[in-house]
Amino acid sequence: MPILVTAFGPFDGREENASALALRELKRTFPGIRTRILPVDSVIAPMRLKRALRILRPSALIMLGEGAGIRQIQLETTAWNELDFRIPDLAGRQPTGRLIVSGAPAQRRATLPMRRLLNRLTANGHEAILSHQPGRYLCNQVFYTALHFLADSAIHCPAGFIHLPLASDYPVDRSVAALNQVLAGVQASACS
Repeated sequence: MPILVTAFGPFDGREENASALALRELKRTFPGIRTRILPVDSVIAPMRLKRALRILRPSALIMLGEGAGIRQIQLETTAWNELDFRIPDLAGRQPTGRLIVSGAPAQRRATLPMRRLLNRLTANGHEAILSHQPGRYLCNQVFYTALHFLADSAIHCPAGFIHLPLASDYPVDRSVAALNQVLAGVQASACS
C-alpha cells in the first residue's frame, strides 16, 4: 500500500503554496508515494481527501500545509474540532466558531509517531518542532477530518500533519530533504 501525501494549492493572493512546491519535488525524490493537491476550499478539500483515502487505502497519510510566519518545520500533534477562519477560503467562505464534526471530540491526536519523526529530523540537522496549535483554518480542518474519518472507518493508517514555512522563508530543497526523512521514518515505522 502506498503512502498518501497531500498538499494545498495557492491562496491568500500567493501564486504558489510551499506545501505544493515541496510535494512536486518530493514525488521526484521519493518514488512510489501517491499525492493529492487539495484546493483551499472548506467544502471541496475534505471531500477530496476522504475520497482519496477510500480509493487508495494508504499505509500512511501525511498532510502538508504552509504556515506564514514560521521559520521551522512544525509537526502537528493535535487537530481541533473547530473552524475559525481569519480569512475566507477560495470560495469566499469564512466560518467562525463552528465545529468541524458535530458531536465529535474537541480534539484528536496525530496517529503518526510525531516525536520519533521529530527526533529523526533533528538528528539529521533539520530545524523542526512539535506543535499543538495547527490554527483553525483549512490545515486544521483537513487534519481533523482525516483523523475523524479514519477513526470511524475500516481504513487503518496512521496520519499526521506537517506545516512548512513559506518558500521565501525556508528553501524548498530543505523542506524536501526533511520530508524525505519523514517518509523514510514512516516507512520504517510501518515495517517495525
